[in-house]
Amino acid sequence: MAKKRITVATFNVENLFSRFKFRGKRYKRKVGGKTKYYYKSYTPKQLQAAVADGFIIDNKKFKRYLPVSRKLTAQAIRATRADFVALQEIENLDTLKYFNSNLLKGKKRYDYPFVIDGNDPRFIDVGFLSRHEFDFIRTHQYDKRKKSSVKIFSRDCLEVHLKIGQTTLPIFVNHLKSMMGGRSKTKKRRLEQCERIIDILKVRFGSNYKSEYFIIMGDLNDYIESGKENESGLHPLLANNAIVNIVNRLSAGEQWTHYYKSTKWEKAYRQLDYILLSKKLADDNPTATPSIIRGGMPLRVNKKGKPAKVKESEFFKDISGTLKASDHCPVTITLLV
Repeated sequence: MAKKRITVATFNVENLFSRFKFRGKRYKRKVGGKTKYYYKSYTPKQLQAAVADGFIIDNKKFKRYLPVSRKLTAQAIRATRADFVALQEIENLDTLKYFNSNLLKGKKRYDYPFVIDGNDPRFIDVGFLSRHEFDFIRTHQYDKRKKSSVKIFSRDCLEVHLKIGQTTLPIFVNHLKSMMGGRSKTKKRRLEQCERIIDILKVRFGSNYKSEYFIIMGDLNDYIESGKENESGLHPLLANNAIVNIVNRLSAGEQWTHYYKSTKWEKAYRQLDYILLSKKLADDNPTATPSIIRGGMPLRVNKKGKPAKVKESEFFKDISGTLKASDHCPVTITLLV
């Protein structure tokens, strides 16, 4: 069977929310023989009438609001040229559909946007944009600890079986527990989540899962330091000889996907975003090399007086001030499956 080429990417889009705001009272007037509409702020009485329908969103009364920076987010996604983009921090499916239709227009739009509301109380969910149909989807947001009601995944481990020609490619989209509150204090939760991902692989493929094709992608919210591998909450995944961190095919200085300014004087450039391939898939793509797209990063990633981490020519032309596509970089790779 001839193999098919597919480009996959992962991107934490940083709080892709979609809110509605009041347009104001709608009036019409004749301008040059044509009817034009304009809006004036509501009086208290008019505001009460505007919300009388509760959750019904009337476009005459409300308009959807997305920050200006979302055009940069869309530009970053387009730059991946991916057939499948694993996404983190999406508010809901309606938001993703609106973003896809309005900011990824024409041939750049994806036929299959998908999100399932997960466990995060801030409503940041995992999802994807795909040009390929999928065979089935399974959520793992209800997975619990043994003899406990505590849910394992902070958001979800969204399992997608993608149809690539006659082949089905399983992809696991993740956004693990963040390091907020301290890396060491939150490590246990990430360890638990990684161990659960491995359990899912064993259930799906059996104990010899390294001989199967699959991808684990997402913002895994931890990093590896040389000589300190055991300190990472990702150790169960990254030390597993059945799983390959494909970003390791880049030079050490080019592996970072996230910038964090922890103090006035310290900056940290680390890999938090991962594309992990099964050993079989990695071995069958020995020359495939990932790309990390940094053009949508904020200008602050380059510290004055220090070597630039992002070349000036790499930044998208509309990056200025504090504008950014996200505080994470998209990671992308092309594979034969």
